[in-house]
Amino acid sequence: MLTVATRGPDQPNIASLPFVALKGGIESGEFTDHPPAMFLMQEATYLAHRKTDLSAIAAVGLPSIGEVVAFLEPHGFQMVVCSPCAAPRGIDEADLVAFARMGGAADLAKLIKEHHFVLTF
Repeated sequence: MLTVATRGPDQPNIASLPFVALKGGIESGEFTDHPPAMFLMQEATYLAHRKTDLSAIAAVGLPSIGEVVAFLEPHGFQMVVCSPCAAPRGIDEADLVAFARMGGAADLAKLIKEHHFVLTF
């Protein structure tokens, strides 16, 4: 399963959903062909910044993004950050958390091709 996220820390109710969707997909046992993946665009690029406290970002009634990431990491979680979106926000490769990398439209196309289900938030 691939999720595409566009909302950041300033909108925790929506920003949490792509993470929770990936967790649910893994828990269902239906998405075992590829590791869970996420492509971050626009304000969501801040979620990959190593200084963002993911444990402080949660939707009402749901676990924090930090808790969900801790669940996703052992499952090979991949996070790709849109470099054209990150650059004007002052985010570069050195700023990213360990499980994230920069990428562009070609990376998004490859992820879409690899995964049978794509959800956007």
